[in-house]
Amino acid sequence: MVTSTISLSQSFDVSLSPVTISGLGGLQSYAVGTYDGDWLLVGGRLDGLHRRQPFASFNAEGKNQDLIVVDPEEGTVWRAPLTSLPTSVAEQLSATNMQFYQSGDQLLCTGGYAFSPTVGDHITFPYLTIIDLPQTINAVKGNSLDASTFHQIENEAFRVTGGGLNKIDDIYYLVGGHKFMGRYNPVGPEHGPGFEQEYTNEIRKFKIIEGDNISVEILDVSHDELHLHRRDYNLVPYLADGERELMIYSGVFQTNADLPYLYPVSIDKDGYEAKEDFAQYFNHYHCAYLPIYDQESDDMHTIFFGGIAQFYEENGGLVQDNDVPFVNTIADVSRNAFGDLNETILSTTMPGYLGAGSIFIIDPKTELVEDDIIDGSKIGTDFQSIGYIYGGIRSSMPNIFWVNTGEESEASQTIYKVSIRRVAEINSIVNNEERDHLQFYPNPARQEVRMSIDIDQPTDFSITITDVKGGKIHTQVIKKETVVSGRNILVLDEVNVGYGAFYYTIQMGDKKVTRKVIWSE
Repeated sequence: MVTSTISLSQSFDVSLSPVTISGLGGLQSYAVGTYDGDWLLVGGRLDGLHRRQPFASFNAEGKNQDLIVVDPEEGTVWRAPLTSLPTSVAEQLSATNMQFYQSGDQLLCTGGYAFSPTVGDHITFPYLTIIDLPQTINAVKGNSLDASTFHQIENEAFRVTGGGLNKIDDIYYLVGGHKFMGRYNPVGPEHGPGFEQEYTNEIRKFKIIEGDNISVEILDVSHDELHLHRRDYNLVPYLADGERELMIYSGVFQTNADLPYLYPVSIDKDGYEAKEDFAQYFNHYHCAYLPIYDQESDDMHTIFFGGIAQFYEENGGLVQDNDVPFVNTIADVSRNAFGDLNETILSTTMPGYLGAGSIFIIDPKTELVEDDIIDGSKIGTDFQSIGYIYGGIRSSMPNIFWVNTGEESEASQTIYKVSIRRVAEINSIVNNEERDHLQFYPNPARQEVRMSIDIDQPTDFSITITDVKGGKIHTQVIKKETVVSGRNILVLDEVNVGYGAFYYTIQMGDKKVTRKVIWSE
């Protein structure tokens, strides 16, 4: 739900505090695992946005060829070169855009794209590498990497970059992404170096078979060239009625246009479903994200931090830029107990055009409902530290791709300590509980919009719609005889407001609450 930037429309506030660690440097599009408060950073790029000239794009000099351990609390960094490891392990673990997932004390990394000295060309790697985090972190600190803490399995199913990897029960899901073989060239293989690009269009499932020799069992595959044709998106862990799901948020490119997908796709153990009745307008490429679940209300929130998007808000209006620029938007996509998806822009923004290729790393002291989902019921109205955002691309301006000389962006060196608090409903229509009792959905709306409102006692109230300049578009009164105590769902399908941003104000006695609704074609 695209609502207003005023505090009444937000469920959470966030605060970002920069932290600089000497000797860390910048990194983007990497993999990370954590153990006992330490981070293990794997792969990624040391430079900014990839350049469009094939000779300069994804060059070998920009690869991260170290394993890096960071203690964010002590501000300490250790490095160990990958060169002491077997060649196939060292080459893959210096790649960018690997899919990765931490399961217990193991970090799983699949695929990734980089120059392979063995092949003599840029490739997507066909490996799953399992890293023992405690042993590897200790080895990096002692600069004594040991091949025994890495287990690599080769299978063409893992030759993927720019997808997502996650887990439901004991099954791993390798979702979307593509196989890219050869040097990157944005004008296509007909003009310069040739390449092979093949979207997987798939959800690939597998199990890890533990034993003296770790192996994998490749399970069934879901293939869909319409809804799963995505890469460089966010694969977010989800809880719905306490059951674990995954959600594909946005990603690129549409099959008939070089634009992001706006609708998400949910995945559970029984299959997947495209949510085509909802449009996510912000944070379209991979960026740092924060999943929060409230067990009592069954509300799920995912806060996305900056990155790259087709839309952004400016002066109260929605701006569409089909060049898909860097943005500083922080937005919350939420799902309530009824399954309704809403999108809210937070009042806080990223400190610059920052966020693409960054990762949110949860503080080990933060209370969780699952290993990768924060317990929303433990978030109060005072700011509390919950984790960090590190790395990603920092751009000097929104659109740089066609003028990119390598100087317009960089891999961010700054760590941002993230604190969060719940926003109290200051003018709640019904009571002082800290949840939203007034929602409009779908938002953006197309043919109709529904209003969900909680009421203590039936009473008359008015709905007034104004444009961004304050001009009144429509007013109507809802009579108390047509509503009940508790939750009411009203369909507002006869109001022709046109396209753009409009403010819906609900007045009940002396209490007034405003929400913003986007109407799109």
